[in-house]
Amino acid sequence: MKELDKRYNAENVETRIYSMWEKSGYFNPDNLPSSKSKSQRKSAFCIIMPPPNANGSLHIGHAVFVTLEDLMIRYHRMKGDKTLWLPGADHAGFETQVVFEKKLSKEGKSRFEFDRKTLYKKMMDFTLSNKSHMENQLRKLGASCDWSREKFTLDKDIIKIVYQTFLELHKDKLLYRDLRPVNWCTKHQTSLSELELKYTEQVDKIYEIKYPFGVQDLKEYESTPDIDGITIITTRPETMFADVAIAVHPNDKKYKKYIGKTVELPLVGRDIPIIADSAVDPKFGTGALKITPAHDPLDFEIGKRHKLPSPIAINKYGKLTDICGEFENLKVLEAREKVVKKLDELGYLKESKDYKHMVGHCYKCNRIIEPRILPQWFIKAEPLAKKA
Repeated sequence: MKELDKRYNAENVETRIYSMWEKSGYFNPDNLPSSKSKSQRKSAFCIIMPPPNANGSLHIGHAVFVTLEDLMIRYHRMKGDKTLWLPGADHAGFETQVVFEKKLSKEGKSRFEFDRKTLYKKMMDFTLSNKSHMENQLRKLGASCDWSREKFTLDKDIIKIVYQTFLELHKDKLLYRDLRPVNWCTKHQTSLSELELKYTEQVDKIYEIKYPFGVQDLKEYESTPDIDGITIITTRPETMFADVAIAVHPNDKKYKKYIGKTVELPLVGRDIPIIADSAVDPKFGTGALKITPAHDPLDFEIGKRHKLPSPIAINKYGKLTDICGEFENLKVLEAREKVVKKLDELGYLKESKDYKHMVGHCYKCNRIIEPRILPQWFIKAEPLAKKA
């Protein structure tokens, strides 16, 4: 008789038990014994596993959801229900790109060293390797899922379903394309959702800048030396090259008489209108808001209501564009410093002071987010909600 090992080897025992479970085929509901009697037939129970990102190892959060879902699955299976736990893995897109780029960086390489086809193959190999590793980890957790039905978000049939769903939504007029502000990471060259932003409180300078009245309105106020223009406040003077208006609240007595007049855009010399919009907070700052639709979500909405253009002062790399004259190709923070200096030299800068506010950063690289207007796809949720 073989002597039992005095030490319990959990890894060997659990691997053997799981292998026995998997070979039995009972994780597949089609293989479970079923009664032919309708009175004894049980209901079906199914869980689609939230597919872990195939870009590394599982973490404690995965262990928690696997444990909870496995409990429910085993309970319903023991009750005799036709039970399916559908496993899968997600390619994770941007998430995997960031992890893969860190791997390349450790090897002293960059993704820009490879052509598109080579880079895609390297990333796919990396993803599939992680996917295989992750599946083994799920097995070690004892997950009783049906591996015969396992799915990957880049499987051909999954991609086909995505395309079909997209076309059906478009055919049913539930899908449309429109220009909208997005949260743009200038390092990773991608847009981010609000959930992917990391907001931190920081102290920046806020600037009071005078916009003198336009040539056509200047004579009207020459007899009033105290009134020579409209003063705005901003933390982003580098965007002023894309300003298209100054907005004030329609009921603000201080500015009511100036609505419809014009001011001259400092450093540019272009006249822009003074408009009225109820979205302006008359109690914030001077009560006058510079409108830069391409670089601020609120300004975009105001600009849309008033049918204003949206010139672009900052490109996708976080550098100033050709409409910014001598400041073209400067990075945002460098441009801000030089623009402020120029405004001060020319007498447009009235004051600057510290201002504490919340600023959105990329949750991966911590770079400050740059609002940009890009074409986006939208789904009309209201008609779908009525059917739900």
